Amino acid sequence: MIDFNLYVITNRHLCAPKSLLTVISEILDVGVSAIQLREKDLDEVALYELAKPISDLCQTNNASLFINTNVQVAIDVGAVGVHLPDIDVSVDKVKAQSNSDFLIGCSIHGVDAAKKRETQGADFITYSPIYPTASKLGYGPSVGVANLEKLVKQIKLPVFALGGITPARAGECLETRAAGVAVMSGIMSPTGAGKRAEEYLSALCGCK
Repeated sequence: MIDFNLYVITNRHLCAPKSLLTVISEILDVGVSAIQLREKDLDEVALYELAKPISDLCQTNNASLFINTNVQVAIDVGAVGVHLPDIDVSVDKVKAQSNSDFLIGCSIHGVDAAKKRETQGADFITYSPIYPTASKLGYGPSVGVANLEKLVKQIKLPVFALGGITPARAGECLETRAAGVAVMSGIMSPTGAGKRAEEYLSALCGCK
């Protein structure tokens, strides 16, 4: 069940010198309830070692943890699901590897990909980049909230706006009937991560 409207995406390099576990603890303390562990440069062993204590912490705080790409690590650490890149293994194959409660999020960058993932049985999607952002330069120009609204109208899945999202922009994203926003650099920081997360949660709560 997708019952969150803020989806925090990790980047341990942005958190340095503070540990990612410490930063995640800070944002969980203020009410973040969904996290995607996106540390794509790690091999399977290193990813498991990073993910296990984070998964334990998320479970203690009743938060949902998704592991980017690596289905086996997600299963082994007890995450609630996995997040798949735009071009990756099919949702059907992941569902065959996991149990019926396993949740699958997918990154998409256009309507065709969104419809394909919906047909495959994804549980939610992130659509990016909504606004200009340095972290999404490889995905072409920003699509804007008008295209976000068009996509939301064509897809039954929960859609999370991603890319250049600030607390001030959260409102216009929700006005499109998007399920929420996904954020990385706006929250991942060695200083003030909890306060940053609070600002997003407050903005999203005020938009309801």
